Amino acid sequence: MLYRVVKGAFDSDFLTRVERFAARIPHQPAGVVEDSDYSTRQAEVCWLNHGTPAFAYVERELFALVKRERLIDPAICALESLQYTVYHPGGFHDWHIDAYKRTYNIYDTALGNRFVGKKRALSLSILLNDAGEFDGGGFEISMFPNGRNTIGTQLADFSEAGDLAIFDSALCHRVAPMTRGERRSLVGWICA
Repeated sequence: MLYRVVKGAFDSDFLTRVERFAARIPHQPAGVVEDSDYSTRQAEVCWLNHGTPAFAYVERELFALVKRERLIDPAICALESLQYTVYHPGGFHDWHIDAYKRTYNIYDTALGNRFVGKKRALSLSILLNDAGEFDGGGFEISMFPNGRNTIGTQLADFSEAGDLAIFDSALCHRVAPMTRGERRSLVGWICA
């Protein structure tokens, strides 16, 4: 599977619960591992971390969906902490990939032992509000990335609250610049 959109993957109860969890966690400017100057991304984030009721709830619901849709076997997977992301006008996340070139090892202790020998296999984004509430902010994937001049294809069917975009973590992707409103999503990485 390169990528897939699951329409209406999560219902309004799920979305409301995620929003309530995120409202209790302090938000911070988004960064990326490779850059420290924030030039490739402008957004606010907070984390739903392992060991919290928020993470446990989302993990249970997500893996039930993944199993039902036959996307990957949850028994061989581990889910990294989840990122709640908010984009405002001017916000974006430039072209990037989520996969690392190596598997996690025992020195990646923050992830825990269940990640050892695994690497990011699938990335996911759950849209938390309808695309009609914002302009810009399209989620795009490129099969042929070539740096800053990359041209991608917008996932047009990834447009309603509760939709899930799930894709190979090695695919180049971005969130296009926002021009109006607020775009909210929950992002995660499944390791196998």
